[in-house]
Amino acid sequence: MSAADLTRDVAAVAGAVGLVAMLAPAWGPRPGLRRGAGLVVFVGAWVAMVATLVPDGVVDRLRTPAGAGAALLGGAIAVLAAVLLVRLILGRPWVWFLLLALALPVRFPISLGGSDGNLLVPLYATIALGLVAFGWSALRGGVQAGRWPETPLDLPVAAFGGITLLSLLWTSDPTEGTVKAVFFWIPFVLLYLLVVAWWPHAPALKTLALTTMAMAVPVAVIAVAQWATEGVFWNERLQQANVYSRLYRVNSIFFDPNILGRYLVLAMLATVAVAWFARRGRTLWIAAGLLVVYGAGLVVTFSRSSSLMLMLGILIMALRAFGWRRTLATAGAVAVVGLAAAVVVSPRVRDAVTSAERIDKLAGGRVELIEGGLDLWRDDPVAGGGLGSFAEDFRANLSARDQRRTRVVISHNAPVTILSEVGAVGFALFLWLSVAALAVAWRASRAPDPDGWWATTMLAMLAGIVLHSLFYSALFEDPYTWVLAGGVVALAAAQPALAPSSRRAGAGAEPAPAR
Repeated sequence: MSAADLTRDVAAVAGAVGLVAMLAPAWGPRPGLRRGAGLVVFVGAWVAMVATLVPDGVVDRLRTPAGAGAALLGGAIAVLAAVLLVRLILGRPWVWFLLLALALPVRFPISLGGSDGNLLVPLYATIALGLVAFGWSALRGGVQAGRWPETPLDLPVAAFGGITLLSLLWTSDPTEGTVKAVFFWIPFVLLYLLVVAWWPHAPALKTLALTTMAMAVPVAVIAVAQWATEGVFWNERLQQANVYSRLYRVNSIFFDPNILGRYLVLAMLATVAVAWFARRGRTLWIAAGLLVVYGAGLVVTFSRSSSLMLMLGILIMALRAFGWRRTLATAGAVAVVGLAAAVVVSPRVRDAVTSAERIDKLAGGRVELIEGGLDLWRDDPVAGGGLGSFAEDFRANLSARDQRRTRVVISHNAPVTILSEVGAVGFALFLWLSVAALAVAWRASRAPDPDGWWATTMLAMLAGIVLHSLFYSALFEDPYTWVLAGGVVALAAAQPALAPSSRRAGAGAEPAPAR
């Protein structure tokens, strides 16, 4: 076993232990100390795993005088900028949510661990700023008096996150598993907790919603421009696919058209929520204009999963706005009439309805990927193949001929991926976490307006992401999942009748109402 492998395994165990210590219910004489120690261990495991992914060439360059000097200068500038931003966040916590909303969709192409990827580098910096600000405030007796806020999702997050990190010990693809742990699991758990911790101290919802709506405009415009000029960024595979497809799909600032579609749907649901709640002429006209821009961007993604996500989100919001009888009657009538018209007009729709082979072809081979994932689970039904193992194990089960013909070996169904990677045990914990998160969102949505309406909107977004993940995956790898979960938990905590035990007053300034 190499030093990197040993470091990764030790960090995986330490991360799981730190996560449980950080999120386990209060017990013992000093639970705050235990939770703080768990946080330190959890972050330490994150840093250790990052070190195992740093390419050797980077280390070699840092050993040269020029490289060391550049690193010291860059580090000094980063520290100075961080100190200034942390002080700004402590005085105006809404700045952190502004930085968060700006960072959430932005990705940079980076090579680490022998593979290339588009990583959320600004988001990781924002999470680090939030952590430093939290620690600084804790030392001054501020936010939560130095303790992570206790939430209704603590136990399921600790259990599912813990087993996921431990599965790095037996994964068949340790590099991919480490990438997932470093760039998704560990930082996004911290992101969730930071959202809950800072939410009561700033107009978090307003800042996130308005910034997302504003950012989605240039994102959609870029998408339409790509479609008009037939030029996409980042994704060479998408460029190749567009050559042979009758539809030209675009990705704007994202790597994949489906993630672009997901982002635009979130912006559309936020815009509908603002328009419904405001109900003023100018606001309605602005919202209508924004929806046209977002809709144009969504159309040129040709993302069916994003369209389904939008329909589900609107349905959930309509249930609160118009009541379940009118909403379900209208939705049922539209669905029946629309499907009937499509079957009559389009031979392709008729083929899709009557042919399983046609359905798989329209789904881009996703049925085959799902079946392959279930086969992988049958090979190791209890513990699974380990975090990040799906692609490697799926490829290994293909014949040499099929390996040459198959382009996609990454699951497009989040539950099947989880089942194959962490087995029945992990899947049961995943169901616990999913049901608990949706239940908290449902309880929060029953509160009086305005919190109830915004909780309903976030419930619609969460449910939409879950539906989207059935066709594209990227459920827990999407930072919006964790931000929305933190938001509904914070809104539920702000309602004493809904969650009387989960709200804890900070020792610093009086928090503003959640909004």
